[in-house]
Amino acid sequence: MSHRTKIAMVGGGSYNWMPRLLCDLVQTPELQNSEVVLLDPNLTAAKEVKMAMDRVCADNGKKFRFVATSKEETAFKDADFVIITISTGGLDMMAHDLEIPEKYSIYQTVGDSVGPGGWARLLRNVPVFEKMARKIEKLSPHAVILNYTNPMAGLTGAISAVSGLRNVGLCHGVMGTLNFLSRMLNVDEKDLSVRYGGVNHFFWILDFKVKGADGYKMLREKLGSSPLTIFDKASNDPAGFSEKNHFVFNEIYQHYGHLTYVADRHTCEYFTPYLTDKKMMERFRLIRTSASDRRKGLAKSRQFTLDLASGKMKMLERSRETAVDIMKALVANTPFIDIVNLPNIGQIDNLPRGAVVETLGLVDGAGFAPIGIGSLPEKLRGVTEVHCQIQKMTLEAALNGNEKLALEALMLDPLCAKLAPSDIKKMGLELMEATRDYLPQFK
Repeated sequence: MSHRTKIAMVGGGSYNWMPRLLCDLVQTPELQNSEVVLLDPNLTAAKEVKMAMDRVCADNGKKFRFVATSKEETAFKDADFVIITISTGGLDMMAHDLEIPEKYSIYQTVGDSVGPGGWARLLRNVPVFEKMARKIEKLSPHAVILNYTNPMAGLTGAISAVSGLRNVGLCHGVMGTLNFLSRMLNVDEKDLSVRYGGVNHFFWILDFKVKGADGYKMLREKLGSSPLTIFDKASNDPAGFSEKNHFVFNEIYQHYGHLTYVADRHTCEYFTPYLTDKKMMERFRLIRTSASDRRKGLAKSRQFTLDLASGKMKMLERSRETAVDIMKALVANTPFIDIVNLPNIGQIDNLPRGAVVETLGLVDGAGFAPIGIGSLPEKLRGVTEVHCQIQKMTLEAALNGNEKLALEALMLDPLCAKLAPSDIKKMGLELMEATRDYLPQFK
């Protein structure tokens, strides 16, 4: 290959994301000899990731050039791909996302996509994404951006709103549900054909086939009168994250008639009751992850990275993340179909246009083209559409510094439904005040 592919990793010091994504990368022959720039304000972390990957390449005969830097110009200049895995404000700000809503009896389990926590996270990430997208477009107008940062929908929408760059939001969630189905029905995943759509972390399996046979019929026959929780075995999903307890997953299937994301800790945040009553949380066995829990996990991830660098740990096996498949498709001209988060141009006909939605899409040299699924059934559209509206309103508010619109968007969120409007606004203003150093657009 005459042209050396350049890949900029924004959040290149991420101990959680980098080892997995970069081990995928070095196992992709079509991307051998690429230059990988690890961009991170925490240069020490980026250098530790570089040491780990230099060791992995040396031990496995792989040829890549890794560069650690804190300078955006170094990373973005002439980049072919930019992969984003950041968290503006880090765990210190995430602590506010969880602790302030708790004062109002909202006990978010994750708090990175929707609810007050996801709302605050979008507001403070948008200025960073806006500035970054404009700089990338100036330095590398042909670059392709792959975004892993949550809230996935709003931030992917931010890139599309301020630039003409080809970009897509990526998430492994659908794979988790497919993995669950394959294990429950005792079939290979390759035998499943699935039609689905919705928003990130809240999609719907509209229909699925198993070697052409009606999948939902097979599922009903398998279950009989039993709930989905008969197959409630803890396991790791395709991205390596632990999934256990499927009581919300079962509840939604039983009453809406369709499967959604198997990870209850995400799905529960899209509805009103699950996280506003501690007895309800106990009933559905919902587990919260605090900022201190995440700090402990981060320390473990850092130690794993250091063990890679020392040779104590070996190269990770290829994961199910598809970032390298997308880069390979564009570099080697091997089109394929993947899960994509893209602005709605009609791929889900009865959800708001412009909102970022999750469906299948074609990936090729031209970029990303969503595949239409038609309309969601009305009972599903109703609970999904509100999140599209909140996403669009919050993004517009974050881009324009419109505090009134931002608070109006928060008032629509189902997790806030039990609060009086005055209390919702009070909570929103507390969140904004706690994270004001990251909200320059509202000053």
